[in-house]
Amino acid sequence: MKILVTGASGLLGTEICRQLKQDVANEVWAVDNHSRSTTIPPCDRFLELDLTNGANFEQLPLDFDYIYHYAAINGTKNFYERPNQVMWTNMCTDFNMFEFAMLCRTTLKKFVYASSSEVVSDDPETPVKENTDITIKNIHNARWSYRLPKICSENFLANSAIPYVMCRYFNVYGDNSKSGHFLADQIAKIKSGVFEVIGPDETRSFCHVEDAVRATIHMSRAVENELINIGNDREITIMEAAQTIAGAMGHTNPNWTTTPGKAGSTPNRRPDISKLQSVLTDYCPRTFEQGVKEIVDNMK
Repeated sequence: MKILVTGASGLLGTEICRQLKQDVANEVWAVDNHSRSTTIPPCDRFLELDLTNGANFEQLPLDFDYIYHYAAINGTKNFYERPNQVMWTNMCTDFNMFEFAMLCRTTLKKFVYASSSEVVSDDPETPVKENTDITIKNIHNARWSYRLPKICSENFLANSAIPYVMCRYFNVYGDNSKSGHFLADQIAKIKSGVFEVIGPDETRSFCHVEDAVRATIHMSRAVENELINIGNDREITIMEAAQTIAGAMGHTNPNWTTTPGKAGSTPNRRPDISKLQSVLTDYCPRTFEQGVKEIVDNMK
């Protein structure tokens, strides 16, 4: 199969390419603008392209069987520090990709879209189901610069003729995590001797990228026109997560400085993954402790 992966140098995109290339029958085209990473993932062809520019799509063929669209500016720090750039880039990229997908309609079997748990940030229900209603508090909050394009793009796909699978990811992490993400930022601070935690009482459900991508590829083949939560339903506090990272790095009892979570940061985040597990019955993601140990061991 001929497969296009955008955002291919990012955390999820790199792992998608790696797992897809385990099947020698897959011809993988990888695209990234290298704005946050210079990684070239396992692929048959790599193109450095800015997908906000519609003219660049002329360099791509129109006979892809699958498109995995993962190009976006993400990372919580970016939402707050450059919200307009996040919103403009992600909206432009998504809608350019939707137009391109429609040009591929004679061969396209599935358009796999990377949505986010940020979409359901204000939902008080836990665990969060796919069909939960969405509410937005303080529409002008800079954090929603990432959330709002995801909401718009989910709506577009749900009302389009594009055969899709939308994946809502819940706090994915891995060796390739970038600055602006919790794991990468926490490791960098600890390496510098800074033991600081933001929003220590908030909870998250962290999912290792290998587990998330295995689920993604399976669901992309198994279902159509569905929204799927992808993550780990084991919930821990940010403080517990930070202590796990510090412990794996050899710091057993550091003196932590804590500050409250930023405006809009959700107090709890845990996905309902029963829909995923009803299709991928052996899905059992590793614990955060297991995943962090693997990552820290690889750093040595």
